Amino acid sequence: MTSKIDITRQPLLLALATSLVLTVLGLLFRLPFNAPLPAMSIETPLGALLAAFQRSHHGWSVAAVFLTAISSAYLVTRSTVRYDLYMRRTYIAMVMFSLCACCLFGCEEWLRSWATLLTLQLACRNFEAGFRRSYAFGETFRGAFFLGLVPLIYAPAATVLLVLPVLIFLFRRPAREVPVALVGVCLPWAITSYVWWGMGYELDYVVNSTIAAALTESGYSLFGGAGLFDLLAMGAVLFVVLMSVGVYLLELGTLKFKARRIHVFYVLLAAMILSSSLAAGSDCCTWLLMSMPLAVSMPLLFVRAEVRFSMITYLLLLGLTVLSLIG
Repeated sequence: MTSKIDITRQPLLLALATSLVLTVLGLLFRLPFNAPLPAMSIETPLGALLAAFQRSHHGWSVAAVFLTAISSAYLVTRSTVRYDLYMRRTYIAMVMFSLCACCLFGCEEWLRSWATLLTLQLACRNFEAGFRRSYAFGETFRGAFFLGLVPLIYAPAATVLLVLPVLIFLFRRPAREVPVALVGVCLPWAITSYVWWGMGYELDYVVNSTIAAALTESGYSLFGGAGLFDLLAMGAVLFVVLMSVGVYLLELGTLKFKARRIHVFYVLLAAMILSSSLAAGSDCCTWLLMSMPLAVSMPLLFVRAEVRFSMITYLLLLGLTVLSLIG
């Protein structure tokens, strides 16, 4: 009977169905499909292209966001299972990702926000794949390339670049991979600068416009217009995250070495993402990016806690999220 009500042991299909329902509800209630994009917002060149595509191809943009949301939830869960990030196998990270990413945060530039999230996720996926004893030049280069691409889409996320030197030490990468990582993180900037220079702009146009996008006031407020159930849902997520950090500290001895390092990496990544909210140009994309490290950390509590407590907390999270959507 216990195994039947243990939400951490739910099969993949049930977790996938729950994630799919949350994704659909989140897209229907959170994304302001009919709201115009801010006319005075300053975007990076790549961000401006995505904004133009969203304006001119509304239906395709919605389809792209939906596929990205499902793919991102799957990729997060695949990483947690592949690297044994918890004391036992569970697919609940998929549900936590959809809950945080699709149901709690929404803004006008939704195509740009999800493109940034997917790019950061691809960076993390390659860095995790390169965490091994042998050389991993390809994974290191691809991870650094995607990481360098992130602020070119969403300028305030430039703070995530600070995680690269820590990551090289944390994942024990050899010194020969350091130049590869530096080239990888700089290459997107070189390519986009060259492309826009070829279009008639100044060579430093991409760099200057990215800085301007990060420093120009966006006017966004996390709690602006938030209702009671929105605040309760955010508070419940914060409670689970803090409890999960405590579980990690208590269960260090039961986790594998690689799993411990990957958890530390996501905590540091969350700190870097959170610091981007201090930039004047930050908006809801910052909180959407936070959904990835949160989804990785939150299952620690459900796996370790008593079955009934896990079930009550899980249902409370789902209930408050649904109420925040329809309330």
